[in-house]
Amino acid sequence: MVADFTRKWEFSRRNFLRSAAGAAALGAAPGLGLEGLAHAAEGPWSAVPKSKVDKLNFVVWTYGDIYSKIAAQFEKDWGVKVESTISSFNDHPTKLVTMFAAGEKIDVSQSSPFSFPAFIKQGLVEPLDGLPGVAEYTKDFTPFTRQVAVVGGKTMGLPYFSAVWVWNYYADMLEKAKFSEPFRTYDELIEQCVKAKKDGIARYPIQWVAGVGLEQLPGTWYSLTWNRGGTFFDKQGKHQLGPGSIARETLKWWANTFEKGLDIADPESLKVQFTTSAKAFGAGKNLYRGPNHHYGLNICNDPAQSPIAGKVKVHGFPGDGKTIGVTHVYFLNSAHRDKEWAWKLLQYLGGRTKDGNFTQATNLAKDAMLGSGYNTVMNSDAVAKGWAPWGDTKKILEIWSKASYIGEPVPSVYEPWHFPWTDQLNIEVQKTLTGQITADQCCDNLIKGIDTAKRAAR
Repeated sequence: MVADFTRKWEFSRRNFLRSAAGAAALGAAPGLGLEGLAHAAEGPWSAVPKSKVDKLNFVVWTYGDIYSKIAAQFEKDWGVKVESTISSFNDHPTKLVTMFAAGEKIDVSQSSPFSFPAFIKQGLVEPLDGLPGVAEYTKDFTPFTRQVAVVGGKTMGLPYFSAVWVWNYYADMLEKAKFSEPFRTYDELIEQCVKAKKDGIARYPIQWVAGVGLEQLPGTWYSLTWNRGGTFFDKQGKHQLGPGSIARETLKWWANTFEKGLDIADPESLKVQFTTSAKAFGAGKNLYRGPNHHYGLNICNDPAQSPIAGKVKVHGFPGDGKTIGVTHVYFLNSAHRDKEWAWKLLQYLGGRTKDGNFTQATNLAKDAMLGSGYNTVMNSDAVAKGWAPWGDTKKILEIWSKASYIGEPVPSVYEPWHFPWTDQLNIEVQKTLTGQITADQCCDNLIKGIDTAKRAAR
């Protein structure tokens, strides 16, 4: 899978520059009250480091003003200036590894689960084991977080946020179409959409999340396949994309929703990712949206952003409700200037602040509906009450309980070649959904692409 994590993490930048593809290979692409979140101000998080630094920095991707706020809090609490390098999500991997290769100091950084194995293999990530408070954090990890952040038995990062894939429906349109409840099976989904189209309720009843991305279009295919009982690779790493496979048959079914025979899928689906699809769904032209990250409800049900706010409901997957989830992480960069202080900054982003609170995690839950990588936060009022203005928290957590980490149906996420292979997957699947190639051709091309991607990542 990845390298032996028991060895000391020293890495030569000269070797890094010689290693496969460098930057190019990684880029492109009801519970506790709030008091339960702050055990006490005193703890490892509040201890003053013995060393001294003039400044620290983190390299992250953009998300509102959360980084300026947490940096200001750190500077106020500790008197140490925090500098930041902030890129777009797609540009972040390339920016990070370019800075690392150039020998720049980087104290803390961030990763999607898809980049993390490659970052570890390239030597960017410093293990956290042995640092004060790490064992307590790791014990509190949710299953998603543990599967991403604990690698080879070592804790390699702290959680940024977690999300699960759900469906949404427009309640008023469902009522107008005279459906007593949302679909319970895939056959019923098609039947409802065909009837809604025939009756003039919606020209395109389904808006899929099918825009190009690491999690967007791929996540839709992954989640549909997983829910239907399929995987993309088995535990030995052998692909499950051959003739008759659930993944292949699912793609055929999905593509059929775009074809003239049914013509129930909104063509705009091919352009939208999670946030843009939520905004588009707010126009009230579609009956169903999905599968997508649960937190899109904070846009669909925000009166300032959505004409149908309050009318968008969350819905689980058919059958046993199996779905997928994901956790993104922060990590201690091996190019840090001071390990004690870098660890302190990492905790402000992915753990506790000086006062003992999970400040960043609780703010993200209350302000952006993001899930946490900690059980303590997920079982708190920050989630139970914080999510309530946008959606049915109880229902979302019920769906959450049926979610598996995305790495189970798609274990290639642990491999450095998953990145370039995902690039091909986006291209081939969009060709399939637009009728340029068949689902059989798509899967055959992707099978061939696995070896190509592996060679590119060496």
